[in-house]
Amino acid sequence: MPSHSLPPPNADHTPGQFRLRDRIDGRSLRRAVQMAVHSRFGFTHCAEAGEALWSRREQVWLGRTTFLYWSLNEAAIDIPWLVSGAKGAPDTDDELQTAVRAELIALWKERLASLPCKNTPAWLPLP
Repeated sequence: MPSHSLPPPNADHTPGQFRLRDRIDGRSLRRAVQMAVHSRFGFTHCAEAGEALWSRREQVWLGRTTFLYWSLNEAAIDIPWLVSGAKGAPDTDDELQTAVRAELIALWKERLASLPCKNTPAWLPLP
């Protein structure tokens, strides 16, 4: 069992995060990250100009840097915590962060290549 320093149930994480984490537990790390990103961001389109994805859930265009920061550091999203029970998840927090970051980057590239593009010039992506 991983030795992640998980917070007690009432600290920082919502009931929705706990439900998602329960659904993700035991899946491969790659699949767990995909499920977490889909649930937390719901990307639907890529920008025609630039590298940005539209997040249906957050209602904003996100650039890669913001996506990675929010995914790894924002308590309301916290992908590493969500996937810490995945099959093949590293045992230490640092290794988990590194592995999750690599999966997020791969997923970002895949979504940029596969999602339909949308031109919304009035909405600029976050960096």
